Amino acid sequence: MSLAELERSLQELSHGDEALRTVQAFAQDLSRNERVQLFNASGALVRFPIHYEAAVAQGVIADTEDEFVLLQGDIIRTDAAYLLGERLVGRSYAIVNSTCDLVPGRREYALLLPLHPILRTESSAKAQLGELLSFRSNRRMYLPPLPGDSSDVVGNAIVFDGVAGIRMDDAILAERVASLSLVGWRIFGSHLRGVLTRAGESEATLRRAFTESS
Repeated sequence: MSLAELERSLQELSHGDEALRTVQAFAQDLSRNERVQLFNASGALVRFPIHYEAAVAQGVIADTEDEFVLLQGDIIRTDAAYLLGERLVGRSYAIVNSTCDLVPGRREYALLLPLHPILRTESSAKAQLGELLSFRSNRRMYLPPLPGDSSDVVGNAIVFDGVAGIRMDDAILAERVASLSLVGWRIFGSHLRGVLTRAGESEATLRRAFTESS
């Protein structure tokens, strides 16, 4: 296979946005109340943290596999995260790194996306929920109220704008609030791909022209 053939085979796999469009189309077929009931249902998008010991005990994975303490997309609370050198306090985050990179000793740092709680007292709460539950925005992803949230929280948004960092040693000590469900993880991955690697045709044309000219 030539490099040109490899590039063609990767076109839809590496930079496409079909996955996120599929999520949006699914939400569009539901009424607002149906979206709330569906995505807020127990285990729909989030669940209690998944632990290595439980996975081994249930035979989901073999005890010879790497022992994980965190999973990609896990929601954690910590005061040890930093954004542009500033320490952030009293925040919750979703973990960006792939699960295989979260094994102790494999990486020194992890990337985090901050969560923004939506309060029922906010004048824009209804509008925010409407946008999030339709998954129209690629800058934020909806999550339901989480364990430990105050009664004023009607939802949460994972914010894909401003990545924080944390030492892995500190991330391991953070409070694990929840793990994403399978579909929650798929949607999270669709957003990550859309924000971090989405490419328009003009960008591909630009790079192709300079590749061919060289």
